Amino acid sequence: MGTESEKRIMLRIDPNDESITLKDIMQRIQEIQRQHPDLDVFFDGDEYAVCSRPKEKARPIAEAVEGKKKV
Repeated sequence: MGTESEKRIMLRIDPNDESITLKDIMQRIQEIQRQHPDLDVFFDGDEYAVCSRPKEKARPIAEAVEGKKKV
């Protein structure tokens, strides 16, 4: 599972810039996802940034569910 230390800031957003729209942010996320298909790309509201982390290797669903129950 990805850890907080693997999170990387790809693009910082200025919270005071009223010209940036949600559509702009979503388009940027899609661009980054296309350029880096091996990464999970997401908006982090605490950092006010588009961030990424390595994708978790695909596991069988039963194993993933069982693993989450133990946590």
